[in-house]
Amino acid sequence: MDVNTIPELQLKTEKLPQVTIVRCTGKVMIETWPLFSTTVRDLISEGKPIRVDLSEVDLVDSTGIGAFVSVWASAKKCGCDLKFMKPNKRVQDVVEITRLQDLFEHEEVAGGA
Repeated sequence: MDVNTIPELQLKTEKLPQVTIVRCTGKVMIETWPLFSTTVRDLISEGKPIRVDLSEVDLVDSTGIGAFVSVWASAKKCGCDLKFMKPNKRVQDVVEITRLQDLFEHEEVAGGA
């Protein structure tokens, strides 16, 4: 299988009655941030809380961090509750280095272990 045929970022949107979850798989970086930003920004106008699940994200570069901050700021400006959740160890390290913990949900999601 050719590695180049696999998208570097895959997004799955799950619209629940009380919250919309965006499940990310892959890499949020300079090549993929437009897809991430467009997908999340399009959900902000719906007004429901948004949770971005990063458990399957294995790389975030500085452009990806910038995209996180940008969509979070846009959501906040519109009164939309947007939080990131479930970063793996590698992503968590980037979050801590950049001091962006406030963008992340700290409580466990219902049904979480």
